[in-house]
Amino acid sequence: MSYSRLLTHRCDIYHLKEEQPAESRYGVPVQDGQPEFSYPDEPDILDQACYFTEKNQSVVQQEPNTLIVHSFLVHFPASADIRLNDKVIWEGTSYKLQKPRKIKNHHIEVMVVRSDDL
Repeated sequence: MSYSRLLTHRCDIYHLKEEQPAESRYGVPVQDGQPEFSYPDEPDILDQACYFTEKNQSVVQQEPNTLIVHSFLVHFPASADIRLNDKVIWEGTSYKLQKPRKIKNHHIEVMVVRSDDL
């Protein structure tokens, strides 16, 4: 059985975009301003083959709400364009990617995390 047949899940990937402010704010010149980071409205990679494995789930009591932290280990093919801080949407839920690791030039493994109020 080939590795690609084991990647039974599908997700959408959004790359983090860096933009410089177009105009000065509060008297700070544009070249000295902080860049703005955002995700595009449309996915950069649509229907990417992957495989999600749940690693950890915890609930943290905070004020005013309870925080849930959910993490998965995700496998991607080696040819996938996966970057640090990408956003992945799988089964309608958004996750943020940690640092991807290429395993023996065969596939990519990356931890994804979701932190959300209950």
